[in-house]
Amino acid sequence: MLRALPLVLLLPVIAAAQTLATSTPSVALTPAEWKSYDVLVEFRTLPRTYSCDELWHKVRDVLLQLGARAYMTITPFDCGSSHGEEARSPSVEVKFQLPEPLRGGATQYAETTVSEQAVRLAPGTPSSLQPGDCELMRQMEDTLLAGLPVHITASAFDCTAAAKSFTLTLNAPLAARAGTAPHS
Repeated sequence: MLRALPLVLLLPVIAAAQTLATSTPSVALTPAEWKSYDVLVEFRTLPRTYSCDELWHKVRDVLLQLGARAYMTITPFDCGSSHGEEARSPSVEVKFQLPEPLRGGATQYAETTVSEQAVRLAPGTPSSLQPGDCELMRQMEDTLLAGLPVHITASAFDCTAAAKSFTLTLNAPLAARAGTAPHS
């Protein structure tokens, strides 16, 4: 009887662990490595002038939303006012890293794991984006996002209306954080 007591006491713990294992959604993790990017984004005839600080924050926040490593170099050019005129065609040089899934034998070089997740970009998501950034985001989709390992699943821009709006939804390989489920 005493030998069976530890087993009886463990049965509720085992049952709880099995319930937790079956109720937690499984996320397919893929081995990945960090790939470096050095991109020059040239904006053309934006409807308003952006300060260099505004551009820095907006580009950084979009890249972070897409899973870029937090340390990056963002250098805006020809922004704000220059020589008494507003600069409406700024450029931003961005050096950053995004995770890239590995296949086959290359998986042995994995630095992290990723899962494909939906990412939404819209006014307020991330917080630095505003409805008036519609044209900025439309041009960012055509330049910066077009060269990244992301798949755009939905794109809606209404940049001419008085109440400007945009929504961009894409799938991106987001790195899993140690000890947690992948983020979105």
